[in-house]
Amino acid sequence: MTVAVAVQVAAFGLSALLALLRFPGALRGRNRGMFTCMVLIALAMALSLPVFYNAVDALLGGRNLTNLVLRLALYAVFVILGVKAAAAFGAPRAGKLIVGPIGLVVLGLTVGLTVYLFAASELPVSSAGLMIYDDQRSVQLYASVGRLYPGYVAACICLPALAAAANTRLKPLHRLGAGLVGSGLVIVVIFCALIELFFIGVFGLLLPFTAVILVTLGLTVMWVSHLRQRRRPSRNLLAESYQNVS
Repeated sequence: MTVAVAVQVAAFGLSALLALLRFPGALRGRNRGMFTCMVLIALAMALSLPVFYNAVDALLGGRNLTNLVLRLALYAVFVILGVKAAAAFGAPRAGKLIVGPIGLVVLGLTVGLTVYLFAASELPVSSAGLMIYDDQRSVQLYASVGRLYPGYVAACICLPALAAAANTRLKPLHRLGAGLVGSGLVIVVIFCALIELFFIGVFGLLLPFTAVILVTLGLTVMWVSHLRQRRRPSRNLLAESYQNVS
């Protein structure tokens, strides 16, 4: 197993575990939005692995519809994560950029172009990551557009997350979680820029999956901190805002 594949598997395992840990709380009505987000992350990570991708795509007709499902799942992940994180990190401007008029236009254009470019491509045989079709211009554009929305949302909320990590008024676990989330989102932004400008080889897999690991770890740390806080209530109102991602 290569390092890149190991990171992919780790990203899937971690996101799946976190989704399972949140399941009991979701059944009780606690922050079902973040539970849905974690389920979608786990789904996207699973479909990035050929063993799951090929099995699911066979059920969908073997024409790579699974890749389109993966893209749309990631867009949904970043909508939920962006809104929740903007609220948790006290960044209303970032929230407006994500679900305000500008953000909705960006999302609508991204989804529309993604579906159009997928339909315009010749994809007769299942291929995880569409690797065997990367010589098609429409597939290249499809991949670029697919990185647009995650990069946009990550750029909106990475700085508020890092600012929260530096905020000494917050509890240490909150700050650690915010720092992990912010670091993961910075990697998303860097990855989206680098891959459009340079050939980055194996880092094309290492960077995005490392980002997933950091973000999911950060969400886990913040969730644990919130659980501890519920057992020992605090009057720190700023810290209590983190229930949006807990």
